[in-house]
Amino acid sequence: MSTAVSSTARATTGAATSSQSGWASPRYLACAVLLAISAVGVGLLPRYLGIYLQKEAVPLKKSLRLLDARALGPRYERHPATDQIPKLSEDMEESLGTREYLQILLSDTTMPLDSPVRVAKVFLTYYTGRPDMVPHVPDECYLAGGFSPKGASTVNVPVRDSGAKDDRVPVRVVEVQSPAGRRSLAGGDSTAVMYFFHVNGGFATTRDGVRLRLSDPWQRVAYYAKIEVYFSNHTLTRNAGKEESLAALPPLLEHLLPVLLTEHIDLSKLARGAAAGGH
Repeated sequence: MSTAVSSTARATTGAATSSQSGWASPRYLACAVLLAISAVGVGLLPRYLGIYLQKEAVPLKKSLRLLDARALGPRYERHPATDQIPKLSEDMEESLGTREYLQILLSDTTMPLDSPVRVAKVFLTYYTGRPDMVPHVPDECYLAGGFSPKGASTVNVPVRDSGAKDDRVPVRVVEVQSPAGRRSLAGGDSTAVMYFFHVNGGFATTRDGVRLRLSDPWQRVAYYAKIEVYFSNHTLTRNAGKEESLAALPPLLEHLLPVLLTEHIDLSKLARGAAAGGH
């Protein structure tokens, strides 16, 4: 009797399992098909919509270190003290995050030697290929170097033929005071450090502004250049304040930006024209 019951139970269980397998198999196949379709769709949809989830690098046409100061003449010329600027160490380069950079001193030949805007110290850096890049900003770098903050603001600087909206380039101005032990070299005055980013065809002044442009899904590339400037007299012993610096910046950028954007950065790589506003 027990043998018969056991056989009946096994038969019933087998039938149930067979029935469940019969139902499960179509569901499984349907899910597998949907997953396969989704996987293909995820790969094809961005291409169909013309968006780019992966960003391409934009190699420079010519290294920043090969910038020819003679192209900025006759108004601007290379200051001889440029040769005395120490090369960044490997640790500093690693912290900077790029080997594409240039530090150069440019003399404005229209200014008197003792003018605090006679010489522009220009620091250029270039990054490309990663949309998650976090730019270094002088606001933090100078404080880490012992300088005291005196104020910061963003100013739209008129620069002809810059490509910026209304030919006004957004510039971040950071005013700092030299450390006590170095104020005799800086004349005791504050220094106005000015910077902005040229990123994916437009301009920005903040990290968020850079990230926003780099993450644009309609743009297939990711790059930005940081342009940083402060002014000093010919002997580099007295730095310029905010108002003097802002007055001297437009003609410098009108000479420098065309060289940077035509001879060094390959703007032909941009997927489409980008509005040149700032953030």
